[in-house]
Amino acid sequence: MPLTMLESLYDEAHSSGISVENFDLTENPSVCACIDGRYYIGIDKNRMSTSYEEAECLAHELGHCRTDAFYELDCPSYKRSSKEKKAQTWAILRIVTPERFRAAYESGCREVWEFAEELNISCDFAHKVMLYYHEKGFGCLG
Repeated sequence: MPLTMLESLYDEAHSSGISVENFDLTENPSVCACIDGRYYIGIDKNRMSTSYEEAECLAHELGHCRTDAFYELDCPSYKRSSKEKKAQTWAILRIVTPERFRAAYESGCREVWEFAEELNISCDFAHKVMLYYHEKGFGCLG
């Protein structure tokens, strides 16, 4: 049986030596850090209402690890924004490949909620996906 997206992401983290732990977090639903060259991800599963929300958070944190997009908490906002965009782009491409996006569009998806339902992602993530592919010139979003 094929792995779900969430299982696949946990498998990827494990096989890459990235430690993923469940933590009670107050500020964010997930965090990551690079300490002495090792990557660590903390996820607050109590703040996740669906498995796809957990997958989206895990993919985002894996994006930080895979692209080495880390920053100091007191860094200028433009540097933080750049690192966050890098991690988010990795997450988008990992969860919704160009082929999956195009297939959803060709099946009739036009609204955020339609993409969310078709791709089994949250509406918030679907919005980010749609913006990303529009910026990349898919041209199908007007």
